[in-house]
Amino acid sequence: MEKDQLEKELNQAVDGLLLKSDIEAPFEFFYRELEQGEAFSPKKVTEWTGEATGMEVKTRELDEFFHEMGGISADIRNKGESNEKRYQMLKSKLNDLLEDVKVYMIHEIGSQVFILGKAENGDYAGLRTMVVHDESSVD
Repeated sequence: MEKDQLEKELNQAVDGLLLKSDIEAPFEFFYRELEQGEAFSPKKVTEWTGEATGMEVKTRELDEFFHEMGGISADIRNKGESNEKRYQMLKSKLNDLLEDVKVYMIHEIGSQVFILGKAENGDYAGLRTMVVHDESSVD
């Protein structure tokens, strides 16, 4: 599937959805090409964002991440479906369009979150958002 089609389908899946944390952050489409012969690793995510090399990248399974965060919420454009149903639809769409979907988190004051998987052409695509937790709410 071409990048434009991936972007269209993922944007439709997250339309009106927000990630729960101390802020409710929207999702945005994310896409990066791997150069020929280049291998993907969690550290590659820090390179793509311009973060300092050596920043810790935590990897989570999709369900584990959303469970830890408390799921998603919908803004006023909610289509009358429950947050759980919207999450299941998003999860299904991600897994239909991408292989080996995982969540990659770069921790700072706020954490950059990347939900990425491998596209048919070998590039990586998915969604990016932010998570902010008050120090008193962090384990």
